[in-house]
Formats: sequence, structure tokens, C-alpha cells
Amino acid sequence: MWIYQKIYTFVKLSLCFYVSLFVLLCITDSPVVAESDKKEQHITIILVPGLSFEEMEWLYHHASDNHLWTTGAYAAINLRSDGNYSYLNNAVSLSVGRRAVGVKDWNSFERDELVDGTKAVDLMRQWYGDDGSADLVHPYLHLLEEKMAANSYGAHIGWLGESLNEQNVFTYVIGNADTREDKERYASLFVMNKSGEANGNLYDVIVDNRDAPLGVEIDKTLVVEKLIDVQKQHERTFTVVEWGDLYRLFSEEGKIEPEHFDYLYENTLLRLEETVAMVQHLNTEVWLLSPAVNNNAYARKNQLGPLWIWKNDSNTSKATLYSETTRRTSLVSNTDIAETWVQAYIDDSLHSGSSLGNALLYKPVVEENDWSFIDFQKRLNEINYVYAKRGAVLSSYVTGLVLLLIVVSLMIWLLKDVEKWKKAAVLLLLSGVSSPFIFIIIPPVMTNSSPYLYVMLVTFLSFLLGLLITKLSKKPFSVACGLFFITLMFDVILGGYLLERSFLSYDPVIGARYYGIGNEFAGIFIVSGLLMIVPFIGKFKDHLSFKAAFTIWFKLMSVLVILLIALGSSTYGANAGASLAVSVVMFFLTIQLLLKNITWPVKLVTGFLFLFVVLVGIYALQLKAPSTHIYIAFQQLLSGDTSAIWQTIIRKVEMNIKIFRVSYWTQLFITSYFLVGLIVWRRKKQELHKQQTFMMNTCIVASLALLVLNDSGIVAAATSMFITISVCYGWSLQNSVSARANG
Repeated sequence: MWIYQKIYTFVKLSLCFYVSLFVLLCITDSPVVAESDKKEQHITIILVPGLSFEEMEWLYHHASDNHLWTTGAYAAINLRSDGNYSYLNNAVSLSVGRRAVGVKDWNSFERDELVDGTKAVDLMRQWYGDDGSADLVHPYLHLLEEKMAANSYGAHIGWLGESLNEQNVFTYVIGNADTREDKERYASLFVMNKSGEANGNLYDVIVDNRDAPLGVEIDKTLVVEKLIDVQKQHERTFTVVEWGDLYRLFSEEGKIEPEHFDYLYENTLLRLEETVAMVQHLNTEVWLLSPAVNNNAYARKNQLGPLWIWKNDSNTSKATLYSETTRRTSLVSNTDIAETWVQAYIDDSLHSGSSLGNALLYKPVVEENDWSFIDFQKRLNEINYVYAKRGAVLSSYVTGLVLLLIVVSLMIWLLKDVEKWKKAAVLLLLSGVSSPFIFIIIPPVMTNSSPYLYVMLVTFLSFLLGLLITKLSKKPFSVACGLFFITLMFDVILGGYLLERSFLSYDPVIGARYYGIGNEFAGIFIVSGLLMIVPFIGKFKDHLSFKAAFTIWFKLMSVLVILLIALGSSTYGANAGASLAVSVVMFFLTIQLLLKNITWPVKLVTGFLFLFVVLVGIYALQLKAPSTHIYIAFQQLLSGDTSAIWQTIIRKVEMNIKIFRVSYWTQLFITSYFLVGLIVWRRKKQELHKQQTFMMNTCIVASLALLVLNDSGIVAAATSMFITISVCYGWSLQNSVSARANG
């Protein structure tokens, strides 16, 4: 009878939890913004390579037209490509809506231009057998197509231009960013179709000016005249202006006298402002977009590009941009842009959904002080600070954790009979286990502080917290794990304010993750949830009865269900690898506690059924908006797109190999796994109580599952195994001290 009562209680608690979760999901939904039914007729993109937020800040504070920069909507855009950061790679990525790369010598040419002494149109005849009829040609199109075919993100060159043409949108490109050494004409990537055909003119708006860098500059009046002419001839237009004057200026910086460079710099920015202001007064939606920041900003780690949008019917209003891809205000991904342009011309009733990214939401500001550019700059400085100092912080922190394990190992081996050293070792281990909690609660808000001072502060506070927990609790390691688990859970539920600002979480500049629970914290989150409940599962006997085993299983599964929902939900963790790792732990516990004596064939069948149920559960967690990469993967799986799934697997394997070779976490991964193999399995398990040994084995299974199933498995495995071996060491030392005291 008792087992039915336990099952009934478990089901009742699960239902209560799901109801509570549904309420929280409704409360924490992404902002839904009603958009105008009117679809755009004309969009003009002013593409400014070399423009960074350093220039935008100067314009905001020094420009002659202050009204321009206090209207519209602005955002920082992650420009990361599939290769090195460059104008070409970033432009290709923006144009296809996926991370991608370009090919050497890629460019657009007017038909009669010479390419290595041969007319571009003749090269097209020689290489393709057809020169087409478009204004611009792309001789290296086939090379870029081959590069796209090998791209693991499934990018398709010319997708944007083709999609716009299908909506009867006339596409056109104006201008260039040619330098003294190279031709830079990448704006045509945004307008050409899949055949490489593009309309435009690379030189008509370029005029001679002996005082300008390279002796040429873009004439704003000619730009406006060309835009008016294009709009008169076509009902719907998409025009890209490659405003290359700033790019040319920075290409000559090393040759220009510094004071004169400052003069040219300010003059160039003012001319850019005048151009934007004149275009804004036309019947068009205007996008000011930087595909790559200049080398100076890049070197200073200010690598997020500026994006500013003035909608056609809101030139006098202010608004904010929200991206469903990043789930942030005023922070967008390069995968958002192309899809947003296509959606601007598509009637809502005809649009079946996005395959490349979610559109941006243009949200009017209700109060003037809701979100100012100054506030935005402060937040941007925090993001840039985390990116710039992340390497130094992580290398120092990880090295400290490795040294902690080595020092404690030496203390255990060499000073095993000295009680005070054992207590000191316990305190050191507890400080290490407490450090992730400290990393969450003290985000790096002081953007001028040294990263090494920050690590020293974390170390000091971790030590104090460990000392405090030791004084207040007889189960200090479970308390430390519980503090981290509960804090992270509440932060994720409330929107991830602390996670967004932590060195151990995601980095918008890198762009690997913008929300949810990243792999640095996911591994700690799982093992902390398991280890915090150890005091509540009771002591193991030599032979557990089914009733006792079921009681333990019930308690552990309650925590694991919470972990699965927190990690798998699209609104919360959105971490597929960690969710699957939790399911592996669930299966391990079920086999070990309830089905240990069944045959292996039955275990395998049970495992497959268990995996199927868990996958269905994870999929159900994705059905609640907003969409995530996990939902997209499920859609690919259900549609039978095995090539996309295979590419994802290959990309994740390559990511782990890369991380193993270059990441700071590798040293912690090797050290912790080596010590687990050498010490936990061979020497120290006999000093643990039976339930402690069982929980160590469970945490090891979780760490191994994270290693195999996560795209950054090295990171998740390293952090989870560090917590596991630290707690194992701590328990062994505590048991030894307790045995001597009682002996």
C-alpha cells in the first residue's frame, strides 16, 4: 500500500510543480509587441564598414543634428562569422542569415571592369559560359557556393536577394569601400540572387576630392538623387548604400599625421550624419548598419557593431529593439537581420515562419527615461568589459582551482595524520565549492577594475563563505551546493539578471549563447542539485529493501525533475545537452535503485523507452514560446532532415576538440578526471559512507554524460567533476576526523 501512496504523492507534487511552472512561464514570457499591418515599400541600408560604438558615442554627443540620434531604435549587433572577424566574412554571414565565411578575392565588379587584366564580363563567359544581363557580376560565385555547401550552419548564398525578388522587390546597390590596396565591394551580397545577379552601380556616387583619403569620397547629394530615382521607377525597393569613406580613412590611418587624422575623422562622421539625415527624409525605412568595426575598436575589444533603425512612419519617435534570438533589448544577432528584411515585405498571413532567425520587434518607448542611449552605453561597457577581461579572469580562476586540488591532494597524502591540516584542507575545498555561488552574486559591475583583483575578491569571499558555513552547519558541502542551486534557480526564473553579467556565463560578443544556463554553470547546477539532497536521503544499509530504495529514488527523482525542467525549458535553461545528461542520470538511478537485478536486454529496452519519454518531455518544454535552438533541432529531426542533424553533431564534436586544445578549462578537466580515477576509485572510496559513495558515482555519471552530450562538454565536465571530487575529498576528510574523534 505504501508504494501506491508514494506514487500518488509524487504525481501530485509533479502536477503542482507543472502548474506553478506554467504560471511562471506566463509571467516571464518575452514581450509581445503589436506591429503595424502596413508592410514596407522601401528600405534603405546604409552599410558603413569601420563604424563602431566609439563613433556612435561621438556622434551622439558631438553631432550637429541631435534630433537624429534621439529618434529611431538602436541596438548592438553580434557580427561573429564562421571564420575570422573580417568585413567579408561578416557581410556574408549577415546576407545569408547564418554564420558563414567568404572566399579569397571575392568581390563584385561592373561588367567592363578589369580583373587581372581581363574584363569581368569576359571572365564570366570563360568560367560560366554565360555573362547574364545584371549590372554587377561575381566571377568567384562558384567558389563561394562550394564554401557554403561545406558550411555546417546550412547557409545559402544569394538567399536574401532571391527571397526579396520573389516578393517583387527591386534590389539595388550603390557605392564601394575600395582602399589603396584592395577592392572592397561586399554590399552586393545583400542584393544578389542565387545566380549571382545584382543590380547597382559602384562608382556613380563616388566623386574626386583631393583632400579626402585616397582622393575620393561619397557625395551625399548623389546618393539621395540615386535613391529617389530608384524609388520612382519601382514600387518596392531594397537599396544598400556601401558608405566606404570611414573604411578608407581607417585604412590610411598609419600614414596620416595624428592631428590631421582627428580632423578627417570628425569631418567624415559629420558627413555620415548628413547623409543619414538626408536619406531619412525620403519615403523609406533607413537602417544604419556596421558589418565590421574598425581595427582600433576591435583591438580595444569593442567588437559589437552598431545598428540604428528609423522606420518610415516614426522619424520623430523613439523606440527600442527586442530580439527573440537573444531575448535581449538592444542586443541582436547577425542571424536576425536578413530574415527581418524579408519579413518586412511579406504579408503576415502568407508568412509561414522563420527558418533563419526571428524578426526584431520594434517597441515604442512609453516613457522618455525608459531606456536612454546613456543607459545603453553603460550596459554595453559591461558587456565589453566581460569580453575583454574574461580570458584573464578564467585563466586565473581555473588555475587557482587546479592548484587547490593539487595542494589538497598533497596535504592528504603527506599530512594525513595531522588533524589541523585536515580541517584546513576541508576549508579550502569548501571555498572552492562555494566560489561558483560568489561568481553569481557579484557580477563585474566595476568596469575599470583589474581582472586579477576581481579573482582575488572572489577567492577572499569564497573563503569567508566557506568559513561561515563550516561554523553554522554540520553538512557544509551540501549547504554550499544548495546555496548555488537555489540562487541559480531563482535567477533563471526571474530573467537571468545575474547570469547575464557573470564571467562564468555566456558572452554576447562571442555569441555562443545569449540566455538560459550555459555549460560553465550547467554542470555545477546538476551535481549541486544532487549533492545538496544527500543529508535527506538517509544512510544506506548493506542491502536496501525495495521500499527504502524507492524512497531514495523518489527524493532524487524529485530534484532531477526540477533540473530537467529548469535546464530543458525554452523559457529557462534551454540547454539540450545538460537536459539529456539529466535524463542519463535518471536512468542510472532507476536501474541502480529499482531495476538492478533485471537482465541486460531488459535494461536496454527500458533505457530506450526511458530516453523516448524524456525526449518527448524535453520537446514539450519547447512548445512554449519563445523558440530556441533546441526546438529547431527537434523540427529538423521530425522533418527527417538528417543532414542538418549530422552537421550539428559534427560541429559539436569539432567544438569540443577545439575547446580541449585551447580552453583554460582543459587543465581543470584533466586534473579533476585524473584525480577521480587515481584517488576516488582506488583509495578514498573506502572512507566514504555508502550513500556518499553512491552519490559520488551518480555525479561521475552526470559528468561523463555532460562530456559526451554537450557542445562544450569539456567545460561542463570539468566544472561538474571539480565539484564532485572536492565534495568527495571533503567528505573523506570529515569522516576521518569524525572517526578519530569517536575512536
